[in-house]
Amino acid sequence: MYSGLWKDILDSVREFSTNSNIWFRGHSSNSYTLDSGLFRLNFDNTRNYIELENQLYTYYKNLGYMLHNENNPWYLLYSMQHYGVKTRLLDWTESFSVALFFATENWKIGEDARIWMLKPRELNLLSRDKSEIISPNKLQYPDLYKRDDNSLNSIAIYPIKNSKRILSQHGVFTIQGNCGKSLDKEFDGELLKSNILKSIDLTEDVREDALYYLKQNGINRYSLFPDLDGLADYINNILIPPTA
Repeated sequence: MYSGLWKDILDSVREFSTNSNIWFRGHSSNSYTLDSGLFRLNFDNTRNYIELENQLYTYYKNLGYMLHNENNPWYLLYSMQHYGVKTRLLDWTESFSVALFFATENWKIGEDARIWMLKPRELNLLSRDKSEIISPNKLQYPDLYKRDDNSLNSIAIYPIKNSKRILSQHGVFTIQGNCGKSLDKEFDGELLKSNILKSIDLTEDVREDALYYLKQNGINRYSLFPDLDGLADYINNILIPPTA
């Protein structure tokens, strides 16, 4: 049977999700910030991030054209994120189970993992005065983000599901603005105060429950990475003893 602590977590998720569209993000440590890969870099000012972003985008577009054969700026950005280039995209998922997998995948003993929950429509209401999840085709990337404008905040976007991974992971994104703050600290912390953003910490007491929950729901490396890399990781994990 699941522990009372795990049931409390599931109840908390359900309560937060009532009457709202919810996105989830899993962190293997509760010390990690809600910053995109680009903004985790240690630069002194926003202009440095913008200049580097433009260089990364231009190099990826031009040097990799024979590999990606893509001109659409948003498809290029998704591809950059997929292959590990630093971007201002922050990965979220519409599935609690998927976020739980990423929270537990590299969860170290002695640390608490964390799951973040976000109401994307409410975020966009603060950012753009519209309670809707934005289609990225309505935005001009990268031109919009070349402005050194501290009032440019994060928004929630619904991407084209143009890869097996983003489809299987129920992937969605927030795109970080230029205010220089992690998502929980944007708008002077209003997202947390107004219950638009909430975190749940996973303690060692619920580790066994969390791992069984994933197994029960068929969530594993191969189900989320449906390619040969994911398959290789999956069969190694299930067939090779931990002590081997």
